[in-house]
Amino acid sequence: MNEISRNIGDNIRAIRKQKGFSQEQLALRAEINGSYMGQVERGEKSPTIDVLGKIAQALKCPLEELVHLSSTAREEQSSSYADKIANQLQGLSVKEQEAVYKFVKQLVQFKDIQP
Repeated sequence: MNEISRNIGDNIRAIRKQKGFSQEQLALRAEINGSYMGQVERGEKSPTIDVLGKIAQALKCPLEELVHLSSTAREEQSSSYADKIANQLQGLSVKEQEAVYKFVKQLVQFKDIQP
């Protein structure tokens, strides 16, 4: 699996989850095979520009959003851990972000009570 395919797959997965679609729902909307969609998201297959266009149209997002720099690459360029955490939260639902926040808050509180 090459880095570009993995980055594109990660972007598609993040946008799909943000929009609340399952893989199968996205595949149906994009008129592509469901197992192929999974392979694209995992970076196992490199989709053609036509397939990327169908996926972008199904997600109602610009094609550029599917092929932008991955969150992992952005993390490596980030200067602070707060930026790295913010990048990890992208693509999560509000409920998932809240769960992460509560977990981090508990960790900080636990650290404060340790000798």
